[in-house]
Amino acid sequence: MRIALIAIGEMGAAGGAGALLAGRSIARHQIEFALALGCDKVILFGDGANPEAIGLRHAGERAGAQVQVVSGVRALPASVRGDDQLLVLAHGLLPESRNAFERLQESPCLLVLPAEAGWSAGFERLDMAAAWGGAMMIPGRLVAALDELPEEAEPVAGLLRIARQAGVPEQALPERELAEGRWQIVRTPEAALAGERAWIDRRLPPVSPFLPTSWLSRWLVRRFGRRWAGKKSAALALAGGAAVGVAAAVLLAWFGFAAVALALLLPTAMTIEAEAALQQLDRPVFSARPASHRAVLALHLMWDLALLVIGVFAIDGSRVHRLFPPLVLLGLWRASPPVPESGWRALAGDRGLLAAVLTLGALWGLTEAAFMAVALLLLALRLPLPAGETRLTRV
Repeated sequence: MRIALIAIGEMGAAGGAGALLAGRSIARHQIEFALALGCDKVILFGDGANPEAIGLRHAGERAGAQVQVVSGVRALPASVRGDDQLLVLAHGLLPESRNAFERLQESPCLLVLPAEAGWSAGFERLDMAAAWGGAMMIPGRLVAALDELPEEAEPVAGLLRIARQAGVPEQALPERELAEGRWQIVRTPEAALAGERAWIDRRLPPVSPFLPTSWLSRWLVRRFGRRWAGKKSAALALAGGAAVGVAAAVLLAWFGFAAVALALLLPTAMTIEAEAALQQLDRPVFSARPASHRAVLALHLMWDLALLVIGVFAIDGSRVHRLFPPLVLLGLWRASPPVPESGWRALAGDRGLLAAVLTLGALWGLTEAAFMAVALLLLALRLPLPAGETRLTRV
């Protein structure tokens, strides 16, 4: 079994493990890192009675891990068997390096950094040549040596000395991991706030300005990410708002307000894209897409179905006549891949822009013509592209 040891100290003081980055404590980020490494059990070392630590324990249990809180160093040997592997993370370490992840995943090792660069970044200096990289994977049998330490001893420092004495192999991390901010020590709320913008930018890479709905939604999430990230209430509010917007648009079309219904689909599309961006912020960095991604997919399908229903209500004629233009448009829209990934032709892949164009057609009394014109445009965009040009796969 793989077990993680995470030092939480007094999280209520908001330092180290308790400092918040994008709505999550550093300890919470460490738990996500440990779970991605295959740890089935998490040992929290410190005061487990305060509300922050209790919430941390519940978060680990919801993710499927066993969580144990210990406050004395001599309680650790009884919690780790000799054939286990123990992941030890430094207090305040924010772990996002793929390089470090892969080295810890492969075999027991002790990560090290160049001495000057590591020490300057807040990591513990080991000798003239190296600083501890803030993480190690060690055999569980080494934990028994903690019985020789005083009860009030610091277990992470003790295990670091024990691992070095036992000859656990050292794996060097390149200095660029520090420069990119993917592997850093965060000891204060001010340090967490200073690194938060770069953290959000790494999670939300820029999209083409020719996808204006996604571009503007991501800008809003970057702007307010600190307030929204890590809060289920924000994700639920966005998802609920999008669902209400879709339902309201269909209801307005039922009563004959087609232009207003189509216009309402524009902010609804922005809300769905904001929800998708927020899910990217909340996704653990080394994990696959979470189940909540299905909620975004469901909202996209609801939006597309609402567009179909509004088109049927807005077009005059027989039932088949009213169904045909929106059904053709939607079929071409959902066909994959419909449009190029970049360049002005990517505009046709934007839901908000699609709603805006159809709204203008409805305002001029040309709803059917607008659906047909957009369908023809999508059909033209599916013609063979010049060599070297890429296409976008819709999600």
